[in-house]
Amino acid sequence: MTTREYEALIIFKASASEPEIARLAGQCEEQVKKLGGRIAASQNMGRRRLAFRIVRQTEGCYHLLRFYAPTEQVVALERLLRLNEAIVRFMILTEEELAPLVAAAAASPSAESAVPSAAARNTD
Repeated sequence: MTTREYEALIIFKASASEPEIARLAGQCEEQVKKLGGRIAASQNMGRRRLAFRIVRQTEGCYHLLRFYAPTEQVVALERLLRLNEAIVRFMILTEEELAPLVAAAAASPSAESAVPSAAARNTD
């Protein structure tokens, strides 16, 4: 069973309170652990305006989750996230898929705000 590093950007509904966001993020972390994964980092990115409406939402609460998980279990995690009604949108990328984004963010200072994880990686 191959384990890889993943990064998930999860957008929760903006109507949720801060404690509710923390609880929902904790649930996502627990789902990763139940599927045999390990959490590397979890960061609340705060409330932001969406570029376009998604499910009648104009704002969302962003949460960044970095984790290690078996490749076979990521599909199951995506299914669980898709079923969660508090999640407006999510994206799970591998470290290889993130590399071009990080390189672009490092080359352009204005791109750092577009790729939140790039700023965190440049400090490592």
